[in-house]
Amino acid sequence: MIAVLVGMGMFLDGFDANLFFFGGTFILKIINVNPILLGITAAGFSAGIMIFSIVGGVIFDKITTRNGIIISLTVISLFSALTGFVRNEYELVIYRFMVGFGVGMIQPEISAFLGDLRPKIRATVIATAGVMFNLGLALGPLIFARFSTISTFDIPFVIAGLSGLILIILTVMFIPSTYKIKNKPKHGILKNMNRSLLLASFSYLFFGIAFFAYNSYATPFLTHDGISKGTAAIVLSTFGFAGIVLAYPGAIVGDRTNRKRIIQLGALVMLIGTIVLFGIHMSPIIAFTAVIFLGGGYAIYGNIQAFSQESVEDPWIGTAVGFLYLVFNIGAMIGGPLMGYLIPKIGYSMAGVYALMIPMAICLILMSLAPNVRRKESVVLDTTATAVGK
Repeated sequence: MIAVLVGMGMFLDGFDANLFFFGGTFILKIINVNPILLGITAAGFSAGIMIFSIVGGVIFDKITTRNGIIISLTVISLFSALTGFVRNEYELVIYRFMVGFGVGMIQPEISAFLGDLRPKIRATVIATAGVMFNLGLALGPLIFARFSTISTFDIPFVIAGLSGLILIILTVMFIPSTYKIKNKPKHGILKNMNRSLLLASFSYLFFGIAFFAYNSYATPFLTHDGISKGTAAIVLSTFGFAGIVLAYPGAIVGDRTNRKRIIQLGALVMLIGTIVLFGIHMSPIIAFTAVIFLGGGYAIYGNIQAFSQESVEDPWIGTAVGFLYLVFNIGAMIGGPLMGYLIPKIGYSMAGVYALMIPMAICLILMSLAPNVRRKESVVLDTTATAVGK
């Protein structure tokens, strides 16, 4: 129950993210802002995540994480709800940056918490958050399409805010303060910054470029090719549904076999998805196929979080995950603006080649160069009575 409840924080992350990424094109039209701001706003969102992702990891390693999760959920809920009432580009950028602030802390907190609960099946437990995140991604476009109008978009974001409020109440009620006694590290964090962690993180950087280039402009790309708003919502929701289906199988195989190879497989599947999306004449069937590859590959690639945790000493797990997300969001800051810059110059398809296809190929290559890591089986004390903390 604790794993599912903590993982629900990632549902809010995915739900809010895809409310904005799917609805961003329509939001900018409603508030009469140039569509190029979509990539800039996504970069602001990523900047908030990047700045505070390392903070979330340190919180996990140093202080009671339940309180960190509560603070993060509060920030996400408040500014997600406020996004539904923006009147200009300045409010939009500020609110999305503040949502990124909360997301930046909660992502490494949840990942490190779940990975630490059952180290023998680390990726499988982390996949709980992956399933919840993908459920949020899947529902975001559908909720936005259902509850927004030609001139309003407040209800979807109010729903996100209320969802966060419910999660805060449940966290206060059911998640206690500590669950594990941590040993002091044998080495400082710099000695734990090994080739495995660094190459995996740089692989994640290029994935971040591709992921945010895709998310920032997937909706206008599909509607530009004549696909309706309703059909585009269903197509883009397929990303989340594919992730839900494959998150646990991918994690279980990663826990039982060579995790590095599974991560490579996920990157390869996503690369194939980008080739289908931008290399073939667009139609609803082609879009469905490509997004299934992207969402399924993303779920399998999620093993990279367990890989990063296994590459460092146990006391530095939170910091390692925070570093992973820090580097990922540097890439995310690049992806949206890069796609926005390229589209008017060379069109959607060629922009996709440079902003998605090539970064995904580099992502795969870098992960292939990362040395394998040895599995760790740390001892968790009294997991039935406690949660993350000192």
